[in-house]
Amino acid sequence: MSHAFVKEDYLMIKKATIVLLSLSLMWTIGCGRGNVNDLEVARQELEERAYTQAEIRLEKFTEKQPENIEALCLLAAAYNRQDKTQKLEATASKLRGIGKPAMDKIVDIIRNERSMAEDMVKVLTLVGDQATDTMVSALGDTADHVRENAVLVLTKIGTPTIGSLKKALDSSNAFIRSGSARILGNMGDKTAIAPLVKTLKDTDPLVKLESAIALHKLGDESHVDIITEGLSSDLVSVRRASAMAIRDMVEKPSVKSLLKAIKDSDIQVRVAVIQTLGKAKDAQAVSPLMEAIKSKDSDIRNAAGDALKEIGEPAVMPLVDLIKQEKDIATLQKAIQALGDIGDKRAIEPLEKIYSESNQSLVKQEAAVALNKIE
Repeated sequence: MSHAFVKEDYLMIKKATIVLLSLSLMWTIGCGRGNVNDLEVARQELEERAYTQAEIRLEKFTEKQPENIEALCLLAAAYNRQDKTQKLEATASKLRGIGKPAMDKIVDIIRNERSMAEDMVKVLTLVGDQATDTMVSALGDTADHVRENAVLVLTKIGTPTIGSLKKALDSSNAFIRSGSARILGNMGDKTAIAPLVKTLKDTDPLVKLESAIALHKLGDESHVDIITEGLSSDLVSVRRASAMAIRDMVEKPSVKSLLKAIKDSDIQVRVAVIQTLGKAKDAQAVSPLMEAIKSKDSDIRNAAGDALKEIGEPAVMPLVDLIKQEKDIATLQKAIQALGDIGDKRAIEPLEKIYSESNQSLVKQEAAVALNKIE
């Protein structure tokens, strides 16, 4: 059975589902039970990208029930996906007028309906400062994606949230403390420095790390040791935050610490560490990067190839030796790309040999491209 046929069948079934739901709706309206089914059909229409139909249905629905929070949220999604800014703003204003029950429902939608998360982030941003307390509480949610969306919303709302975020640094919930520190750093408000200095002493490793990162962003770069220590944490969330902060912010990272972390069990950590080693251009990194370029994971392999390119001349002969004997096509391609980008003429002869002898068209193509770059 072909993929095209399966996809066609799937779409037909989905369309048939909408029709059946619509017929069911017509029947239930006659029985006085139309509300729930109307929203179910609208959800299905949004999923099927039938935004206009969903919009019409939900506008009629909200004429009868103007304060139905769920219907207003779905209607806001329909407007957002059609870039109907004025209507979206008007709907967000209605939700703002309803207050906390609406904010709580929006967070619930973010938690349980990820396909609508982007729409709800937009709504909450338009709601503005009235969403602050609910979003600060959402920083402590047990679900990662809810916390990340809360960070996004509060950052977008901006200045009006600063006072609440400073107070939240004293929360009993470590997620709220760490999220608040992170946002305060992103906002660049210098008044946050004093409370963030206090949270450097927090017993939670993520709160301590996010405070150090935030202070670094605010101009206090005296806490690089705390950021670097995060690479050796038992918590993957701390190691990730540490690795990415070092990559993005620290001008002179500890190569020794990075080399220890290059074999981390987490791919995101490894990729960030490898990228930082490339930026550092330290020849000590060549050997472990030569191992990393052989990884079966494409993200690690690609990052290693790019890092070796950044290091340049010290990586040339190890890469030449690799392409002479490597059998894995993906590794071979990335090594050839790195040699082409470095542009060292010592790579010409082995690349010509690969071009003339390889029976792999992709490898031959990469060799030709690399030779053109060098010559």
